[in-house]
Amino acid sequence: MKKTLLTTLIILISMIFTQNLSLAEEELLLKSNLKTAYIQYNKALKEKLTAENYLNMCKVTFILNDKDAARKYCKASMNEIEKEKNPDYELKSNILAMTGDIYSTVYRNSNVTFDYYNQAKEYKEKNAETNKYDLAELYRDIAYVYDYTNRNDLAKTYREKALKIADEQEGKEFNNIKALIYKDMAAYEGKNLKYTKEKEYLDKALEYALKAEEYHNYMLCGDIYNKIADYYELKKDKKNTIENRKNALKEYSKFPDQNLIDKEIPEDENEKETIENIKQKLEEFPYDVDLNVMAGSYYILNDKDLAEKYFKNAINVNPVNAYVYAAISAAYAEKYNENKIKDYKMLAKQYAADTEKYANYEPDIYLTLGLVNVKLYDMSAANKAFEFYIENTKDKYESYCEIAALIWYNDSKMQYRNYVVKYLEKAKSIKELNSIYKLMLASAYKQIGKQKEANNTATDLIKDRIP
Repeated sequence: MKKTLLTTLIILISMIFTQNLSLAEEELLLKSNLKTAYIQYNKALKEKLTAENYLNMCKVTFILNDKDAARKYCKASMNEIEKEKNPDYELKSNILAMTGDIYSTVYRNSNVTFDYYNQAKEYKEKNAETNKYDLAELYRDIAYVYDYTNRNDLAKTYREKALKIADEQEGKEFNNIKALIYKDMAAYEGKNLKYTKEKEYLDKALEYALKAEEYHNYMLCGDIYNKIADYYELKKDKKNTIENRKNALKEYSKFPDQNLIDKEIPEDENEKETIENIKQKLEEFPYDVDLNVMAGSYYILNDKDLAEKYFKNAINVNPVNAYVYAAISAAYAEKYNENKIKDYKMLAKQYAADTEKYANYEPDIYLTLGLVNVKLYDMSAANKAFEFYIENTKDKYESYCEIAALIWYNDSKMQYRNYVVKYLEKAKSIKELNSIYKLMLASAYKQIGKQKEANNTATDLIKDRIP
């Protein structure tokens, strides 16, 4: 009798511990704590190849938008659990649901997706009392698939089921689910051009996304702010458009997309040693944006396919980060400037377009876009970007000087010296140029044939230097 009681107690304690561990793991993802999650899950998987550890890696790589890695981990997770004589059916249902997510987003194969979702749903509905969050999430995923297969009535039914579960719960994580559902509802209304209704649901989505508190999802909030900005842009309300774009950028910037690790790469190493250093770090932290962009930049000339792979890795971490697209565009523009390979110009332009798509009125992005176009010898596009940069910066004098210097040092053919003059004259109209910019202006005047202006500026420069 005592032995039976002790055994039962051990089993119950084990179940409680497992549930708490699972919840702790889910919280890392719910809280967008991807740095900790990735490091913790990767370490656990190296220590023990279990279905649960593979599934955790699948989830974090899926959120990081590396669908190839997610697919690989999910398959390994299913292989592991199939080996077990008495599998944990809750874990198996989570693997089935995750497999459905992958088929839904990667393959867009609704039949296979529903097959996996229905298998997961069967278990979760039987155990609804202990799986409320998972069930609500699954219903929402099912609704999403019905949406893109144009079975709108069924999509609505499953969204309502998910919303009903979430509304009945008090946990803050359910606010995250409600935000996602209202965002989906808004997307449906927007697709049908019902913009007032779309805005109503977006406001609801934002309300719940912000209420999620410690489960605050930066990417979700950023996406909602961006959609609200789209609404105001449609209404030609510039003030609210810019305000919401800026709010979106603030949210996106909190997402751990470019500083997953602290890294120091010595500047005095030669190129071979440096790339080996980068590759070594990438093996441990494959989702570091800066390292992927740097690796891609090193490989552009020698191995274009490998360069593109690293660039795509950087984008996968956060597909809406304008700074990443800008860095890649600048890398291709630099290589075009050096070698005049047309493919690099096309790729630089392509990534510049992606940069602008996600720039969200951030001035520094437009300065980089200006630089890209100077290197591509497209001063019309460069000036357009520079004008936006100036319009949205406070220190106009500094902005004009900064642009003039940028053109000066990147105009390898010296064919845009007139633009150096243009921007420095604008700076000069605000206040007197310092010695460096006077020297630059005098040289630019001379190079475009304005000898009188060059002499006058040189005279001013000499006066500055006389004690």
